[in-house]
Amino acid sequence: MSVPQRFGVLRLIGTLLKVVAWIVLVGSILLALTAGLAGPIARQFMGDAGLQTELLALGSAGGLIAGVLLMVSGIVLFLSLYAAGENIFLQLAIEENTRMSAALLLRAAEEKASPAGPADARQTYYGEVMDS
Repeated sequence: MSVPQRFGVLRLIGTLLKVVAWIVLVGSILLALTAGLAGPIARQFMGDAGLQTELLALGSAGGLIAGVLLMVSGIVLFLSLYAAGENIFLQLAIEENTRMSAALLLRAAEEKASPAGPADARQTYYGEVMDS
């Protein structure tokens, strides 16, 4: 027995959250690699231009530190978005299972309350009475 799926918009939002989570993860990996590799190059160009920032004060390791921080924050954001999408699907599964349980309990109560005997119930269920 299955129940019809409801709340299509929530399913769409859950899927979108999971897709956005993967995009954020890939973007943070690319951004972290770019920051880590471009750190020493950016330090040289910015030093030639006469600009002083806190990142330049860290030396050539500044790009690597920025890359690691970008990566960690990207992973945290990925996990948060993915967990939010999974949470929506979890709640939808609980709702479907609850609705199915209620339908099965209602069917069992109706079969128990029917005036037909067990043989008649087997006949309607299987099409013919089977001898044991």
